[in-house]
Amino acid sequence: MKRSKKMSVLRECVEKHHICRCFYEYDKSYWYYYINDFNDRFVLGQEENDFELNGYTIRKIGELQKAEIKNDVCEEINRLNGVAGQIKDPKIDISSWQSIFNSLRECGEWGIVENENEGKFHIGIIIKAGKNKLTMREFDADGKWQEETKIPYKEITSVSFKTRYIDNFR
Repeated sequence: MKRSKKMSVLRECVEKHHICRCFYEYDKSYWYYYINDFNDRFVLGQEENDFELNGYTIRKIGELQKAEIKNDVCEEINRLNGVAGQIKDPKIDISSWQSIFNSLRECGEWGIVENENEGKFHIGIIIKAGKNKLTMREFDADGKWQEETKIPYKEITSVSFKTRYIDNFR
């Protein structure tokens, strides 16, 4: 799919609150998002799954293979059930990874940082957003805090926040 077409679909999804089906190069499946914001580098959306929202995710535009409007009755069901009314821009600066993580840190948000190409998953608090890397304090599957971890931005495919998973661990 051409970049201009992807950007056009994302723009329409923002303006008309359509659900966007997003396909990324590192997964055979797809994600459904209500798109809150996007630019030439990143897209920010609220994940929609089975008539519920599950936090926010930021992914790279360059890894977005295809974007299409989900054209079915789900949008109407979400409107009738009040789900569509929960769409809210979290006001995160998505101009760079550094600005994204600084925004999240300033808001006190915890995050899930992933590298889906290599199956890496980090969850915890943001300590520092440097020029080229992120410093996080993670916790393990038992909820035990670990040492600080440094993650180069070039290894990040996505960051999620305000998800049920994060909220329950928090």
